[in-house]
Amino acid sequence: MNVSVLASERIELKWRKRPFAILEIKNRLTRNVICASPVQTILIRNPLELFEPVILTKIRNVSAIQDGFSFTASDRSESYAAIVKVTSTEDGIRFALKATAPEPLWMVEWQLGGFLLRQVIVPALGGQSLDQSTPAGTVLSYKYPFWWNAQFVIGTLQQGGCWIRMKDSAPELKLLRVRREQSTFQFSLGFEANAPLRSRTHESEWFIDCYEGMWKTPVDSHRRWMEQSFGVQRRSANERYPAWMRRVNFVLELWGITKDRALPLHTFDQMIWRLHEWKKLHTPEQTLVYLPGFAEHGVDSHAPDYNPSDDLGGDKGFKKLVRAAHAMGFKVMVHTNVLAMTYRHRMYNQFKNHQVVDAFGRKQGWGLDMDGDWLAEPYFAYINPGSKKWGDLMVKVVGKLINEYGVDAVFLDQTLLAFNVSKGPNFLTGMRNHIRRLQEAYPDTLFAGEGLHEHVVGELSVAQIHGIDSIAEVHGADGRHQWRKAHPVSTYLFSPYTKFVAHLLTKHPSDPMFGMQERAYKALGVVPALCLYDHSQKMDMPEVRQMILRAGRLTDEHSDVILQENS
Repeated sequence: MNVSVLASERIELKWRKRPFAILEIKNRLTRNVICASPVQTILIRNPLELFEPVILTKIRNVSAIQDGFSFTASDRSESYAAIVKVTSTEDGIRFALKATAPEPLWMVEWQLGGFLLRQVIVPALGGQSLDQSTPAGTVLSYKYPFWWNAQFVIGTLQQGGCWIRMKDSAPELKLLRVRREQSTFQFSLGFEANAPLRSRTHESEWFIDCYEGMWKTPVDSHRRWMEQSFGVQRRSANERYPAWMRRVNFVLELWGITKDRALPLHTFDQMIWRLHEWKKLHTPEQTLVYLPGFAEHGVDSHAPDYNPSDDLGGDKGFKKLVRAAHAMGFKVMVHTNVLAMTYRHRMYNQFKNHQVVDAFGRKQGWGLDMDGDWLAEPYFAYINPGSKKWGDLMVKVVGKLINEYGVDAVFLDQTLLAFNVSKGPNFLTGMRNHIRRLQEAYPDTLFAGEGLHEHVVGELSVAQIHGIDSIAEVHGADGRHQWRKAHPVSTYLFSPYTKFVAHLLTKHPSDPMFGMQERAYKALGVVPALCLYDHSQKMDMPEVRQMILRAGRLTDEHSDVILQENS
């Protein structure tokens, strides 16, 4: 016969030499077919024609090799090509691809459809899942490591399932796309070439494997690899995770000032009053007081200057607030940004040569669409965190907050960012080293970040999580049926190393979105937050008391139990 079988301990793949095709993939542990009659596609994208990829449709040189088979895919002219070797390993079926092009390439994509799955689980934005009610034609893209936080995706069946993974500790960007076909799912993996984009070749590898039992089985396997490959230390042994944080199970978020309002949201004196009222509801030693908008004219105003706002009470008022908080037993965390510098900052000209420049030569920064034309107006520049000059500055800036004002923790916004830079140090390596440098300079201070992924998990023992940011309001809802849900895959993966707390922009209980958000946080085992955006917003509410009850089960010792129950 013309059909061959490639198998490892848990998975088997049937393929045909003439005409070449992958026919079927089966879980050997459960005997379930997980992929039937799939269509395989390979694309190459170059930086000048990103949206017109070269599709490699011509298959040639199909041959059996040791432990597998190989083939070459090319375009009709054979100037663009990819040699693919498919072999059996202890990690499942390994795909190794080497692409060549007549010009510099940006990304190589591999697609495989026909997956017969009940659910797709993605460790993205805190964890999410897609089910069979996902509308046909829906395509969701996740960039690694920015939104796609770990290099795997899981597909579940009635019994067991399959997963696709990569085992790459290099600071390189990747892409996952999930497409809902009529009755199946398609997965696409993209591998981005390192900038500056000069290379005409690119190599990548990935694995498909199967499992039986719960989705936690492949996550446990990936965690063992991640812990070793990235040198991640568990919280229980992490000296940078302070003892006082082990007790914290609630975040009280008090907004100070914002740039678009004339009056403060809370003055420092009003914050002190809030603390006196809060201790009637919850234990101060279990509460982390988080202060966005405490400096200048609000969050990111004049960054990286973080001088306590004169409108709130200035230096004197801020010192009074911190002393009062400590006297009551609270710990205080201030809001900063890990790489922001405003364009009007007095030092911008000294740092503009260290601004992030992406793979296409564009300078990067944060912007917001102020006038509704779908174009973001520039707000501040992103400075490459790998710049030593930037690190020197931020050590001094953070040092002032710690030494002069006595804050206990510093929140570093946007630590989840990832850029493929064409100028300066590698961004991912630079981000990791920058956070580590701050921690080494101030070892008794807690540093927390926004989001989490494999390249920074070793440096952040506390992180805010994006619980439902990507599935709320317009995404993941089809009429009344929600098909995109929060899932504890990411918190389960990372919780041995990092304590997750609610995101900066968590809704107040009076907001219609609060219920959906809190249900997601509960499912993920996330430390709750009461965010007070105005001094008139209520604090003692039934919803707040419910969060406090939930918080009582979220000490370090019990967080794994909560995750076990929720999953």
